[in-house]
Amino acid sequence: MTNPHIIVAGTRRSWSPEQKRAILAEADDPATTASAVARRHGLHSSLLFRWRRAVLAEQQARTPSAPPAFVPLALPAPAERPAGSGVVEIELAGGHRLRAEAGADLTLLQGVIAALLGR
Repeated sequence: MTNPHIIVAGTRRSWSPEQKRAILAEADDPATTASAVARRHGLHSSLLFRWRRAVLAEQQARTPSAPPAFVPLALPAPAERPAGSGVVEIELAGGHRLRAEAGADLTLLQGVIAALLGR
């Protein structure tokens, strides 16, 4: 007597990269929803979102990292000044630089800054 082998079809399907891209493009259409696209293709919407995350991660891995959005700042060593003679240096847009001694008239400084900025 021979033993019959029962073969059960697997429930797991595989999708080619082209099929995944086509389904993801369909899901990106603003006229539909990801859930509706998933139902049309007989898959769960969470699988769509997993594919989308994988594509984004792949794109980010291929894209060279951008330079930092800030400019590193190196301050020069402070100049030797006698105690109590503070100087403030203000650098404005456009390359204007203003130096004010300690105790300078604030109203006058505000006027000079406004004039330099064209206000």
